[in-house]
Amino acid sequence: MRLFRLLHHWLVPHESNNHRAKALHHEALFAYVLLLAVFNLGVRYFHGKAPDVLGYATDIRVEQLLSDTNAKRAEAGLSQVTLNSTLSAAAAAKAADMFANNYWAHNSPAGKTPWDFIMSAGYRYTLAGENLAKNFQTSDGVVEAWMNSPTHKANIVKSGYKEVGFAVVNGVLNGEETTLVVQMFGATNASPVAQIPKAEAAAPLPAESSKPATLPRVEKTLTVVPTEPAAQVTTPAPSLPATLSPSFVSGLSFERVITTPKVNITSLTSTVVFVVVGLLIGLLAVDAFVVKRRHIVRLAGHNSAHILFLITIVLSGLGLVRGTLI
Repeated sequence: MRLFRLLHHWLVPHESNNHRAKALHHEALFAYVLLLAVFNLGVRYFHGKAPDVLGYATDIRVEQLLSDTNAKRAEAGLSQVTLNSTLSAAAAAKAADMFANNYWAHNSPAGKTPWDFIMSAGYRYTLAGENLAKNFQTSDGVVEAWMNSPTHKANIVKSGYKEVGFAVVNGVLNGEETTLVVQMFGATNASPVAQIPKAEAAAPLPAESSKPATLPRVEKTLTVVPTEPAAQVTTPAPSLPATLSPSFVSGLSFERVITTPKVNITSLTSTVVFVVVGLLIGLLAVDAFVVKRRHIVRLAGHNSAHILFLITIVLSGLGLVRGTLI
């Protein structure tokens, strides 16, 4: 009986709780927000201590990235791009350079552009482009994010591109465990260009020592999400320019990053948020039903309770965001 009265006091509007379930009082809602914040900090702490136990499940593979990219081009009525090992080497060099020099941008702190990496790898392009992504969980998630960004999509569905290279690399960037995906498109003098509109075709290279003609460079935005664990499948790295240290790149995987932690942070967070938000929605539904049935008139507090409820949902949702486009 005592337990029943306690539950009634916490869950049902009644005289003992000023006609509002104690679980919906302001102090209770603040407690929910505080608990979710502590939970989020705890997840980040234990992820840093034991990423193989509590981490983000990741499965990104070059073959799937290529397949998904060509599927999007097919939907646009375009021909497929073929995987080019030289472009892949350029993409791997770009990823390694970002880790080595601790930056996340299309141009390096030293001023190197994507086109410099492509040329250094030995690819003499007439048209080239780059897409970058960071900390996604799946290959299709990466491609879908690119397609949802107009500037990244413009690269994927550009008719002039004939070849593509990829690098998928896991490492530490700005102090965080990070999975980078670099996608580099290109077309060369040797590639068929009959389908390229005149407005998109670039002038041929006049000589071996000359730089390519000015190209239409679409500025790419970067996709940023929370961190990934270090566990991964190591695959042979492609040939890289000599400017990169072999000891630095020897341990990196460029073809895939696969992580399988014992506890997936995304699933755990989703479950916790679902339970908390579901409980609050249930309590609000019971509260509305009882108030209406008993014709209870409240003079204050009704709107503020709903506002705090919305803040709780927003703060909870922040922990679920896996990527942003800027």
